[in-house]
Amino acid sequence: MAIGKNFLGIVLAALMLGACASTFKATHDHDVGHNFSNYQTFAWLSKNPMKVGKGINTPNPLLEPRIMSALEKALVAKGYQYVNEAKNADFVLSFTIGSREEIKVDTYPSMSAGYGGAYPSHWRWGGAYYGYSSTETSVRQYTKGMLAVDIFDVKDRRPVWHGVATKTINESDRENRDETIKAAVDAILAGFPPS
Repeated sequence: MAIGKNFLGIVLAALMLGACASTFKATHDHDVGHNFSNYQTFAWLSKNPMKVGKGINTPNPLLEPRIMSALEKALVAKGYQYVNEAKNADFVLSFTIGSREEIKVDTYPSMSAGYGGAYPSHWRWGGAYYGYSSTETSVRQYTKGMLAVDIFDVKDRRPVWHGVATKTINESDRENRDETIKAAVDAILAGFPPS
């Protein structure tokens, strides 16, 4: 019975770690000497503010308006007002999307390393710990997605804030693009304005 309880605990821990891994990890940087408290209005740096980073050869053309809309809504919810002309804004923004294929290799003791014949009496779970040297290796390929937002001060004409969110992209993220974009934007803008 103790083995069953331990196994259930391991499964629950793995599920909780999986849930944590499904959220965006965001980092932020800013000019510490810059005063963000007077910002009231924003605009886009250009008509097409999306830049494409490495890993994306042909970006989905529908991503740009979706990300623009999500950023506008999030900034308006923070109390900023959108204006059409960059010259009339306090700050302007642009964003970069990117992805990277990564490979994860895990090696662990074989669960069946001690199997020696007539089941179940000679089966030794965890045989590698008892002198057997058999291991198993799993290789997993995954896509790491990235969204970065850059904010520029209009008056000073220079960058003052940068936020980036990364996440391992799964099939659900691809199917629910709007929710994925909103989650990335929320993670990034949680650090704007800097405190």
